[in-house]
Amino acid sequence: MQYFDLVLSLSALFGLCAFLTLSARLHSALAPLAALGFISVWFTLAGVADLLIPAGWLGYLACWGLGIFALVRHKNEAKRLLSPGALVFWGLAVSFAVYFSIRQPMFHRFDEFSFWGTAAQMTSTTDHLYTIGEYGAPWQVTQNCGLIVLSYFVQFFGAFAPFKVYLAYDLLLFGCIAALVGVIEFANYKLAVPMAVIGWCTPWFFTVYARTVAVDDTYMCAYGDVPAGMLAGGAAALWVALRAKKDAGPRWTVLPVLALLANIKDNTFPLALVAAGLIAADHFLFDYDTCWRQGWGRRLGFSALCMAVPLAQYKVWSSYIAVLVQQNAEAGGTGVTSLSPFGAALQGTKMLLDLSVPPEYEANRERFFTAIGDMQAAFLEDVFSMIGPGVVVTALILGLFAIALVFAKGARQRLRVACWMVLSTLCYLAYSYMLALSYGFIFKEFQAEKLTDYNRYIYTYYIAWFLIAAAVLAWVLQTGRWRLLGQAGALAFACLMLLRVNMMVLPQMSVLGFSDATFADQHILLDRVEAVKEEIGEDDRLFFVNQGDDGTLWFTYSCYFQPNILDYSGWTLDEATGLYGAGGGPFGLPENRPPEDAQGAIYYHAYSLENFQRLVDTSGCDYIFVDKLDAGFVESYGSLFTDGLAAAQNGETLLYRIVPGGYEPVEMEVPR
Repeated sequence: MQYFDLVLSLSALFGLCAFLTLSARLHSALAPLAALGFISVWFTLAGVADLLIPAGWLGYLACWGLGIFALVRHKNEAKRLLSPGALVFWGLAVSFAVYFSIRQPMFHRFDEFSFWGTAAQMTSTTDHLYTIGEYGAPWQVTQNCGLIVLSYFVQFFGAFAPFKVYLAYDLLLFGCIAALVGVIEFANYKLAVPMAVIGWCTPWFFTVYARTVAVDDTYMCAYGDVPAGMLAGGAAALWVALRAKKDAGPRWTVLPVLALLANIKDNTFPLALVAAGLIAADHFLFDYDTCWRQGWGRRLGFSALCMAVPLAQYKVWSSYIAVLVQQNAEAGGTGVTSLSPFGAALQGTKMLLDLSVPPEYEANRERFFTAIGDMQAAFLEDVFSMIGPGVVVTALILGLFAIALVFAKGARQRLRVACWMVLSTLCYLAYSYMLALSYGFIFKEFQAEKLTDYNRYIYTYYIAWFLIAAAVLAWVLQTGRWRLLGQAGALAFACLMLLRVNMMVLPQMSVLGFSDATFADQHILLDRVEAVKEEIGEDDRLFFVNQGDDGTLWFTYSCYFQPNILDYSGWTLDEATGLYGAGGGPFGLPENRPPEDAQGAIYYHAYSLENFQRLVDTSGCDYIFVDKLDAGFVESYGSLFTDGLAAAQNGETLLYRIVPGGYEPVEMEVPR
């Protein structure tokens, strides 16, 4: 069966969940998120040690073995595997596995080809972390691998497919939704159903800003921003659920979730510290029965452990990357090129206090303060959610906390709610300050001018913050006062969220309704790739020519051609010759170079005939992949091709073999 690997992966995940539920006594709604945390940490360590294959076999056998052990030993307690949260998780997991297997969505966003999808594909097809694979560009060390290895786990026994990456990440999102439902039992379905709906709508609610006219890919995206936000909120929800009932499970099961959260993206690592800090504070301040001094040492120790786990994960990964960066620099690549984040934090704070700073930071003073002003304006004016700008989102989240305060029972419960509210708000301010520092000192100048991707960075925190507030409210509605009224309000709010999502996302444009034509262009590219692969060997390297590309197609084809390397065509580090460029983009003579302010000028590769020939001949490529020509390329470089590019112009070939006497056309069937 072509997709039997999904059956194996889901069965292994179920086995680990069964063990956590029956043997470790963790509530079944919380087990999937904890299990995914364990799996990601295991495969991360294996990847760093370059032992993915043995770790995969050992991990699968352990999951199945532990599951069978738990089911046999605790067969009379099998009913503990059923709960509203567990039903939500497994229902969504199986449904999406079947649905994606039938529809088979494909990568379709730029960063999926530039990193997220390509890295997942490289890891799955080579059985090594993407960080040590040859790709043609030094992007491999730019992001963490926590999500990538989840994708590897899901398709360990099968062929790589993009939809399996989506499924892996959705399993994580579903685990967070299940944690939000938490320890609510079937008898309290009036609260369980609204919380499941709220969890389902959350990613849409904070990432869609207008009625969509293209596929909205909230649950069909390989980016790490939404998973990071969901997991930060999910970790807090898991902790709140563990505290809601004494028999909900051992507290240590939150630790692998925090470790995974610290390993999703480098710029979302602060979210791991936020979640860990909130959990640590809640545990230390409120986890006692009658006297605050009771067990304070134990509470302090576990709180410190909560903070230590994400820091340890960060240290392991950063040390691993530091070694790779050093090796790259020694080989003539690029080492560390940006200012230190810690230095930026220190010097940026000194700027706010009007203190002197080193010259390299002083040069960015205006940019830093401009970024702060632009972020303030965006907070008040720019629409980042289905309900408006950041100020409205903040009011909504604080409103949920305020409602929880009203329904809380007793001073201690109200104090706990207030602690979550105040600390999470302070963390929001700190996170926003971190973004201002990034735009002021770390990101490139053009990114700071336009607040590039600010929406993605800020809605990650909004998602986390909202889920934290929702989890606290759900806990209060189970244990506080006026429960029936509160549960009715939760149902009304869930209905409003669902209504708003349906208003903003057209059914035929959602992840559940995309048409077969959605990926028609991608299928055309794949057909061309398969035709070319019929004529080349697995180790052959290709030089890419597409007149009019802005780099997008270079990244796309690079992903599809794996394991063949699509040369970083147009790039050179030999400044003495005047050669320059980047992956993808049109080639042309220097005298035909467009003005710098012309559209597409940034992608233009200006090479004389001799320099272009030298670029190709020294690239190590075996073939030239001619995807698209124009008259300028034919006129400029046609003499280097034995047929003057006639075969490519007539649609008879996509390939030219690089030989000493020139570039020869390869006879092949060209897809129409």
